[in-house]
Amino acid sequence: MSPSADVLKAQMGFPMQVDGHAVLENHRTQSAVAINGWRSVLFGSPFLAAGIFIEFVALNVVSAKKTAPDWLIGIIGGMFFLAGAFLVVHGLRDLMRKAIWRREAAAHPGEPWVYDYHWHREGISFSAFGDMLQRLVGALIWSVFLVPFAWVANTVRSGGWPFIIGIAFFGFFLGLGGLIFWYRWATMFLDFLRYGNSYLYYGTFPFTLGGQLRTRLHPPRNLAALEELTATLRCVQEMYITSGSSDNRSTKVVCYELYKDVLTLRRDRLTGLAGNDIPFEFPLPADGLPTTLASTPPVYWEIEVYGKARGVDYESCFLVPVYRQQ
Repeated sequence: MSPSADVLKAQMGFPMQVDGHAVLENHRTQSAVAINGWRSVLFGSPFLAAGIFIEFVALNVVSAKKTAPDWLIGIIGGMFFLAGAFLVVHGLRDLMRKAIWRREAAAHPGEPWVYDYHWHREGISFSAFGDMLQRLVGALIWSVFLVPFAWVANTVRSGGWPFIIGIAFFGFFLGLGGLIFWYRWATMFLDFLRYGNSYLYYGTFPFTLGGQLRTRLHPPRNLAALEELTATLRCVQEMYITSGSSDNRSTKVVCYELYKDVLTLRRDRLTGLAGNDIPFEFPLPADGLPTTLASTPPVYWEIEVYGKARGVDYESCFLVPVYRQQ
């Protein structure tokens, strides 16, 4: 018996009410952007087309009057092209993913952990290298984004002091954002060098709401450097929040913390576990929301691990398969 249309709509649909729950600032999101499917394809296509046209202008394939050097036009074209290509590819992947989801949901009714996400029954890894690399790409893109503003500020002589002050003011805040990007990348890079990648073993698969969640963290390198290790279990619901009006409307991904439980291990406890896996055990609420990573936006459970140390701290984050017993 295949799941009903209402069940599919509920699991693939948009979020429930989350009023009163805390917003997680600067939290890792599962949603790459706040747009999916055909909307993402249609929204990204004009940027993709504009990027290709601008690149043709930079390469003199298309004749046009230029007020900037070819290299700068090429950078601007590349920015449009990459943004458009990302949205188009993201939308097409989302369409394929949901088509596969529906097929698998019909084939495995009552077993959402089979088709909701590509789970490995043994556990899940956290790639500190991959996390660092993503931040590096973001920092590079932000830095390239600053280049046109720097060129304008350095070459444009007209416009008077108000124009120059405006460019300087805008460039200052953009540059400050870039410094934050690079600072965060540096901390991730040092984290990777000191502790390496991490792995979390599942005690059972899947975990059931109302039951116990038991996991084991494979100890990171330099465990002896940690003075304290804190594991936070939380249920996160993402929402796409639109603000502003008319031409100033913008939509962003916001993470709400629906549930939270914290376990802290002191240095003496960590010393006693030297060379062994570090166990974490949490009770799961019976009335919590189950994982629906296939929905847009998703609901998911995670264990975030933070190790306090002298110098570079340890950070990792793992998705955990928490579902309701069918």
